Amino acid sequence: MHKIGQVIVVVVVMIAVYLIMLVVMPVIVDVVATANSTMNASSNMSMYPGTSPAVVATPWILWFVPGVIGMIAVVVILKNP
Repeated sequence: MHKIGQVIVVVVVMIAVYLIMLVVMPVIVDVVATANSTMNASSNMSMYPGTSPAVVATPWILWFVPGVIGMIAVVVILKNP
């Protein structure tokens, strides 16, 4: 029963993090769009291929981070004796 409780805590924390991200994500997307526009306007960063797509992909990467951390935490909890 101890492991089930820990897994439930991990799932509840992940749900809370995703709810917070649901509120904060529009701000992050606006900041990323502004950074991408500024970066494309400057001649320094636009010379490197793949820089703009990497910056635009940041919100997607941030969205999957809590899920990956939660899955790793559940696996670690269930593998411990």
